[in-house]
Amino acid sequence: MNREPHRISRRTWRTRTRIAEHLRNRIWIVPAVFAALAIAAGIAFPVVDGSTGLTIIAFDPEAARSLLGSLAGGMITFTGFVFSILLVAVQFGSSQFSPRMLLLFLRDPVTQLALGTFIATFLYSLLVLSSVGRPANPDFVPHNSISIALLSLLASMFMFLRLITNTTSGLRVASVLGDIGREARKVIDRVYPEPALSGEFGERELAPLPEDCRVIAHRGEPGVVRSVDRRGLVSLATAADTVIELVPAIGDLVVAGDPLFRIGGGSGSLDEDELVSSVVVGDERSVDQDPAFAFRLLADISAKALSPGVNDPTTATQALNQIEVLLRTIARRRLTPDIVHDESGIVRFRARTPSWEDYLSLALDETRQFGEGAVQVSRRLSALLERLRETVPGYRLPAVEAQLQLVRSGARRAFSDEPDREAAVTADPQGLGSRESGGSPAPR
Repeated sequence: MNREPHRISRRTWRTRTRIAEHLRNRIWIVPAVFAALAIAAGIAFPVVDGSTGLTIIAFDPEAARSLLGSLAGGMITFTGFVFSILLVAVQFGSSQFSPRMLLLFLRDPVTQLALGTFIATFLYSLLVLSSVGRPANPDFVPHNSISIALLSLLASMFMFLRLITNTTSGLRVASVLGDIGREARKVIDRVYPEPALSGEFGERELAPLPEDCRVIAHRGEPGVVRSVDRRGLVSLATAADTVIELVPAIGDLVVAGDPLFRIGGGSGSLDEDELVSSVVVGDERSVDQDPAFAFRLLADISAKALSPGVNDPTTATQALNQIEVLLRTIARRRLTPDIVHDESGIVRFRARTPSWEDYLSLALDETRQFGEGAVQVSRRLSALLERLRETVPGYRLPAVEAQLQLVRSGARRAFSDEPDREAAVTADPQGLGSRESGGSPAPR
């Protein structure tokens, strides 16, 4: 069998994925493209102006030089001012929410387009200025090119207003939490498309592969597993009539020499380069195939809000709103194990994924611990868990009950006065001010 097309396909997927990540995470890519287009336009448009007699707005040479010089000089100063604003916004967002939020800022298309427009306007104006009064034709003025420079200025002003609006909105707690929640729901739909099992059977655990199975080790730089080409691995396993198991979970750290794959027998052979090329390892986790990272971000924001230096339980309550939405979404999905079959229904790929208990712990433990003395947080957690108790399948109910008991135990430890203790264990969807309809304080 000719395996070269498969090898090329795996490497193409890995290269394509890394390029896509690079383009999304590098703020200079779009400005660089805009700068290249501006240079091309600044050279070509005056040449076109010199060969056509059509003029929309006429400028004399001195006015053209003054206008373009002021425009170019003003835009470079303005761009530096905008960069300083963005750096302050990034610093504020990282300290207020989480350092891991920086990646979302870098991916913001409005920021990239705005910076690209500013730089393009500066470069275009500078090049058009150089064409005014050429030595071969001292009276030459590229009238239409100057008009385009003025339109670029208007576009820059519009993008500045759009950037300010977007940055201001992006620093709002509700906006940040909403963006994370929307992205997480998309990933949950993609990673866990199947509904949860009914009845009391729960979810099956992965049966161990034979002890003599082949192990493929990680090669290259250490990092966290960000994404896996499941479809490609299923194709490889089908061709070799075997099953491939990914040893680390998405988001786990791998170091050179760590087990990356286990191969469960089979009649065919597998090339290690093809397998390794089916995994992308990076320096930071990503939400793309990792719903747990979205819970990590929300838990970080909640924990940061409950730190002594911030002491903002209302922000923690807002984070719990999004956490509840995600938990109620994922509670209705089949979570473990991650198994992919071929067209004949034979298991070809398998991997570990977080269980319901893992997600519940990741989402709530830190907020519950750090917010133990905050009545608002305790009441919001009680409401969240009581709602989950009504919606989760039966086999997931014990984990919810255990969390609810921990919330009540924390309230008993934190408050010595009976009225405060009673208030802290009362379910309240708003934290303070909206006790559950018909609800009563939880048993102590």
